[in-house]
Order: sequence, then C-alpha cells, then structure tokens
Amino acid sequence: MRKVFALLLILCILLPLPLIGDPLPSYTPYEQDEFPLWTYKLRRAETLFFGSLVITLPVSALLYRLAVSSNLLPSQNDPLSDLLVQASIAASLSLGISVADFIIGEVGGS
Repeated sequence: MRKVFALLLILCILLPLPLIGDPLPSYTPYEQDEFPLWTYKLRRAETLFFGSLVITLPVSALLYRLAVSSNLLPSQNDPLSDLLVQASIAASLSLGISVADFIIGEVGGS
C-alpha cells in the first residue's frame, strides 16, 4: 500500500512539470572568440588525462601485480593500499601524458 501511495505521489508531482515549465530559449551557436585560449588547452589536457586513465589504470595494475609477484616490490597488507598505489601510478602516467602533449603543443607552435 505504501509503495502504491509513494508512486502516485511521485506521479502527481512530476506529471504537471512540463505544463508549468518555461520554454527553452532559442539556440545560439558559440562565437569564434567567446572563450579564451587557455580554456581550450585546459579542456584538451582534461580529455587526455581521463582518456588515457582508461588505459593506464589496467596497465599499472598488471605491472604492479607482476612486480609484487616477482618480489620486486613489497606487498601491501591491505588491498585498499594496493589499489591506491595502482591508482596513483596510473594517475601519474596520465598526468605525464597530458603534460607531454602540452609541451609538444607549445614547442611545436600548433
């Protein structure tokens, strides 16, 4: 009974929203110089960082487990510590990729 009442209450609140909402304003495209250049560079660095994190995280996890199993690195007592080490290695690699791209872009003049 409570579930039905909660569902009816949610429906009564959400159904009239399109009727009382304001219409969307018309779309205006961005202008050429609307944003400064540094925001484009920051967005590119952010995209490269998170895009490369998808690859660097599994690679760093694999290499870390390989290093621990071959006794090159001491094993952590806590699995959370292992995950934090792997994530910090992956984040460092991704940050290095973003910084390298920025440097190459600045030196190359593009």
